[in-house]
Amino acid sequence: MMNILITSISAKVQLVQAFKDAVRPYGGLIVGTDMDPKCCAAHFVDMFEALPRDDNPAYKKRLLEICKTHKIRLIIPTRDAELEALVDIKADLAALGTALPLPDSEALHTCLDKRLFHSFCVAEGYPVLPVVDPQMENNFPLFVRAINTANGKEAYEVPNMVAWNHLGLDRSHYICQPLCTDNEYSCDILLDLDGMPLQAVVRHRQRLVNGESWRSEIVDMPRLEAMTLEICQKLGLKGHNLAQAFVGAAGDIHLIEINPRFGGCSNLSIAGGLASPVRLVEMVRGETEEAARKRPITIGLQSNRYSMDIYTNTGNSAAGINT
Repeated sequence: MMNILITSISAKVQLVQAFKDAVRPYGGLIVGTDMDPKCCAAHFVDMFEALPRDDNPAYKKRLLEICKTHKIRLIIPTRDAELEALVDIKADLAALGTALPLPDSEALHTCLDKRLFHSFCVAEGYPVLPVVDPQMENNFPLFVRAINTANGKEAYEVPNMVAWNHLGLDRSHYICQPLCTDNEYSCDILLDLDGMPLQAVVRHRQRLVNGESWRSEIVDMPRLEAMTLEICQKLGLKGHNLAQAFVGAAGDIHLIEINPRFGGCSNLSIAGGLASPVRLVEMVRGETEEAARKRPITIGLQSNRYSMDIYTNTGNSAAGINT
């Protein structure tokens, strides 16, 4: 049986459904985990299991119990903060026959720490914006981000030194770079379980809401595709990964970060032909040639995100019914 566990499912309904479609031909089931048993995606998985926080000592033991109970063949992580805890039990998962498409701890740490990733890119000759000193007035305006990707939503546009001093940030926890107004792109990158690059799809992030892409469009950018595939291979990444980059009008690229997991808008790349869920299932089943086959990509396919409510009856009879 081809059962898959997706962690931190939260509201990732489309990702859950994509994996359900991928395992359906093999009679597989999707098990979802989250700290919140009432999260939206819990209504769409075949089975739901509550997990404690990833920094809770019981987290690893509980996750292994779930994998053993449900005969999990593949884990799909979706949140940066849990990745290190998962890598710590990678050998235990392998002993259960559970694949975890994550790199070793050193490579993972490089991806999670924006300063380390910046240093890696500089050392390997990949283009990135410079890191600058916020104590020098001529370096403003700045874009300031938390160095830990797990807190990546903590970001600021800082126009001048007065604003920087007003924020009162501990510089050791942040990376400061020149504010860039170039278009921002995401690249979904698929590698096999041994870290061999297979295919990448670039998305133009056309409308952002709180750092998340609410409107994206698949574009043809072979140079960015090739660059991110190469970087992921050098880092030793596996499975589905996500890169972010600025690209100027003249085609100049500045890499921002790489996250070793699915992104919030990776569903567009999946629907556009990358088909990562289907291909990851093929990898685990040993169908390596089919998984490696390059898929046609629908250039120009656009996604527009919107919110949707789910209504559930809590079973609280004391609430009564108004007539």
